[in-house]
Amino acid sequence: MARKRPWASGRDMSQQQHRSAQRRAEKRHRREVERRRARTSARKEDSVRPDRLRRLAGDDLVPSVDEETVVHPYLSHRYRERELLVRGTPWRWRREMPGFWTHAEVAALADDALFAALAERGLVVSRTDVLAHIARMPAGGSAWRMSRIHWLPAVRSRSLPAPDRDFLGLAAVELWRRLRPEDPPLESLLAILADAEDLPDDDRAGQLAGLIRFLAAVRARGGPDDAGEVSGVRLPLGGPYTRMVILAFRLVEKHPQLAADVLAEAEHWAEHTFVDEYGADRLFLGRMLVLVCVELGREDDAERRLRALLAQFPGDPATRRLLAVQLHENPHDDRSRLVEALELWDSTRSAGDEPEDDDFQQVRDEIAESLRLHDAAGESAAAGAPGGAIPSGTSGVA
Repeated sequence: MARKRPWASGRDMSQQQHRSAQRRAEKRHRREVERRRARTSARKEDSVRPDRLRRLAGDDLVPSVDEETVVHPYLSHRYRERELLVRGTPWRWRREMPGFWTHAEVAALADDALFAALAERGLVVSRTDVLAHIARMPAGGSAWRMSRIHWLPAVRSRSLPAPDRDFLGLAAVELWRRLRPEDPPLESLLAILADAEDLPDDDRAGQLAGLIRFLAAVRARGGPDDAGEVSGVRLPLGGPYTRMVILAFRLVEKHPQLAADVLAEAEHWAEHTFVDEYGADRLFLGRMLVLVCVELGREDDAERRLRALLAQFPGDPATRRLLAVQLHENPHDDRSRLVEALELWDSTRSAGDEPEDDDFQQVRDEIAESLRLHDAAGESAAAGAPGGAIPSGTSGVA
């Protein structure tokens, strides 16, 4: 076969260039196909992760907060704001979920702009209409629920995307606050809790103060009923109460006044049974409150709380040991307290022939030694007393 000469015709050169360009185009196409496959795979993986609330395409891929069944939708919306705006990347979230509004943005709208925004979403209402809707709700009821009862049915002529449905809820909250400031909606109460949770992690004292204010505000509204409802809405109160007690334990040294406020607030919830699935562990939290009392030097309060816990949970060994230590460290020159401490400590021995650890035996020896010294001091005092009378509160060791 003859070798192609460099001076070949222009037609042959153009065919060769065409084939080269075609091969390059095919390579680019294959690379683009692989990139698209990789993006599609990553998108599918993200869409099944429950902790990712990203808008991939279309409004309904990020559901409305109405689908949240554990906590109130307003708290769910504030959680989204916190995770995806405060701690996330705002511009990316705006791009991936167009139409998303924050509670602060809705609150910044003037009345006319707020009503106009509702009209754009197919809901035409006036101030008179909103006041009539509020009047049909329980006093201090949920504005979000009001929007679902009285507003959503009026815009069913067209399907509202999830961000617009959530906007209706936020708008209802804001209009109720403005039009009935003397009887604010339930969401004004929930905003106290959400504001506390919005604080940065390094502001634990601010978070604790907010939790105290929230639980106090719940009590100011009459507190939850037997079903755990406030103004007809079920609220998860066990979680905030648990966080309040744990934060008090962690901050008692740096913020003793806040810890004292927690003790005062906890007194009002002593008999309350938390019914939500985050229900407080009363025994565990009760022992933490005892330790807060000890750190604050409230020894009598600590003992009172321990005895109350022991009456509720008589078989709990940890509570019995705590009470034994409390009695041993605060005997008040009363032999009966040391005897009770020793009995409580011995009652927590392991069952069977299993040996106790060194710490158990060391504490027991210390209590027994304190009792022996107390009796020795009593005998010495009795020997020096006229007539050999033994002072009250002392007795010889049997």
